[in-house]
Amino acid sequence: MGGAGDLPQGTPRRQRGLRFPGSRRRVSRSAALFDRAQAVLPGGVNSPVRAFRAVGGTPFFVASAAGARLTDVDGRTYVDYVCSWGPLILGHAPPAVLAAIRDAAARGWTYGAPSGAEVELAELVRRRMPAVEMVRFVNSGTEATMAAVRVARAATRRDLILKFDGCYHGHGDGFLVKAGSGVATLGLPDSPGVPAGVAGLTLSVPFNDVAAVEEVFQRRGADLAAVIVEP
Repeated sequence: MGGAGDLPQGTPRRQRGLRFPGSRRRVSRSAALFDRAQAVLPGGVNSPVRAFRAVGGTPFFVASAAGARLTDVDGRTYVDYVCSWGPLILGHAPPAVLAAIRDAAARGWTYGAPSGAEVELAELVRRRMPAVEMVRFVNSGTEATMAAVRVARAATRRDLILKFDGCYHGHGDGFLVKAGSGVATLGLPDSPGVPAGVAGLTLSVPFNDVAAVEEVFQRRGADLAAVIVEP
């Protein structure tokens, strides 16, 4: 996100990627929007990662995007390596996708009933990925992981799931969990509002630690419904 080279010597490293060259005027609109947002949105954002707390500074607000670039409300342009956290594999506002969206929107955008487009898309997914026998469409990754874990628990009649430290699977209570005091120890809540009883159904071990995974399976394998890992 540029501009680090123009910062005064000694600027904390965690802030370097979020300061902008030039005057405060360059970020005043984003700052003003963030102030307004904090009065009406918890934390000023609708997803915690957008608050930039992990990297320092305050968020910039986007005005528009096209292709591989974002433009913020202060007119600054960025090369977008995040792509809305994954789904924008075709970039921002590709013409073919825009045309398809306009065509679909002209026929109405939600019905509360099935449509042929759902069937066609599911068939297309299955043709492209033969291992996927059936498809359930959802609105977010959180919904997808929650549904997958529920299916696994129903199929196995087991309750525990295994995840890996630092991996993100959405904001379902069962995923907002940190490791307990030892391998195969029940997880602990990693966010206010997550009941200990729910967190206790999730085990978490270090990523890429084969020995830790083997130990979990030796001790608790008979109780595990699923292992979930970021691709």
